[in-house]
Amino acid sequence: MILFYEELCNYCGSCVAVCPENVINLVDIHLSIDRENCTDCAKCIKGCPIGALALERKGKIYYPEYEGRGLF
Repeated sequence: MILFYEELCNYCGSCVAVCPENVINLVDIHLSIDRENCTDCAKCIKGCPIGALALERKGKIYYPEYEGRGLF
């Protein structure tokens, strides 16, 4: 599941641009993720320039700064 940290987000739309499933929507300053149709590919996490997204899987949270380990 993709986690969204609203307090970090600057609503630049980078995550929307890289999402292959088109499940992320940005309207004004509101970001929504259609979690039912999200495939957890993590492209949005890698595309976020400020680290406002993370991936939770099997009770562990994976952040973009951990690239090269775990799921990335």
